[in-house]
Amino acid sequence: MFHRLITAAAAAVLATSSMAAELKVGDKAPAVEVKEWIQGETTVGDGKPYVIEFWATWCGPCRTSIPHLNDLYKKYKGKGLSIIGVSDEVKAVGKVRNFVRSKGDGMSYSVAIDGGVKRNFFEAAGQKGIPSAFIVANDNSIAFIGHPMDPKFEDILAKVVAGRYSPTLMKKAAPKLAAAERAAKVRNFGDAYRHMDDVIELDNGVFVQVALDKYRIMASEQNDSPSADMWAAEMITMYSDDPGALGMIAEMTAADPDDEVKNLGAARKAADAMITKSGPRDPDALAVSAMVAFHEGDSDRAIREQMQAWMAANPDMKPEFKRNLEIYRGQASRPGASRR
Repeated sequence: MFHRLITAAAAAVLATSSMAAELKVGDKAPAVEVKEWIQGETTVGDGKPYVIEFWATWCGPCRTSIPHLNDLYKKYKGKGLSIIGVSDEVKAVGKVRNFVRSKGDGMSYSVAIDGGVKRNFFEAAGQKGIPSAFIVANDNSIAFIGHPMDPKFEDILAKVVAGRYSPTLMKKAAPKLAAAERAAKVRNFGDAYRHMDDVIELDNGVFVQVALDKYRIMASEQNDSPSADMWAAEMITMYSDDPGALGMIAEMTAADPDDEVKNLGAARKAADAMITKSGPRDPDALAVSAMVAFHEGDSDRAIREQMQAWMAANPDMKPEFKRNLEIYRGQASRPGASRR
């Protein structure tokens, strides 16, 4: 239950203390110095996350990573993410320009020719091969250094975009999370919750998953429904100004495969609170409410709200919203399906 957060925290600690690299995870990002913009001139350092990826036209693995980066860019650009692909092919600018042009919408993020950014990032971090990517969080700190196809890259990027990743806090939380895991294993739930509460107090937005883990332990492992219900209500209040966290609460309590974790009453309250905070036209909030309605057995509401979400969604995200709409429609068309 703690695996993902402890792994991330340990990785941050390791990266911060490893070898003799000048630039490490947790450090402030250096200047982004480019010689020439091939596509999409980008300003960074304005409190929004970005990715710097080093690549070259001749690099086979780089070509493999381009669709992955492009998909992530389309997914998160509406939330402020920028991606800059940097090539050091200073003597082959025309080749780079032709390559990018040939990719069209398949390489829609910004592309630049190195003008010092490779020295500041790639070489300073002791990187040896490409593709190599750096994730920079909203506070201008380095959150990830490594291969863009590493599974941790996408996981950390999602947390960074949501404002839920801090190498400094992960390092600070690691001992408490480890202690909570040990306590839970021997069913010393009081100690486990105490350690988890200490972590949540560090930053409840960064550690929303710890709050959800606490609920899961109460509901499933301890089998204490009253305490779980109380904690669910506390979470909805605690995250009343955090639509993303409310969505996570709603998804867990509506759609978790563990029946003991499901709590449709809490899911509906979280979804309604998300709509209140985000507004009745926000596609993400509408999609969460539709998902809860689907699990409540209210097919009409699920279809109606998912349709609204699909219509309001960013064009790049419409296919994902449409897939869920078709699922809800398919369920409603089955013989004996309940409708309200």
